[in-house]
Amino acid sequence: MRCPLCKHERFYLKDPDDPYETYGFTCESGDICFDAELETEDIPELTEETRIYCDHCAWSGSFQEIKK
Repeated sequence: MRCPLCKHERFYLKDPDDPYETYGFTCESGDICFDAELETEDIPELTEETRIYCDHCAWSGSFQEIKK
């Protein structure tokens, strides 16, 4: 899975309770791989409608958009 604009494979999502808290992940193999230093229980749920952000350019959209 890649960014539709720049084809980068690294993304992040924001904590719904604290927009300054972010959780980085990659989609290189089609699986979501959150950064190793993140505690699994701290990561917000990632659904088809979750807004995600490219870690390289200004693109943001729903998780469903990059799964195509």
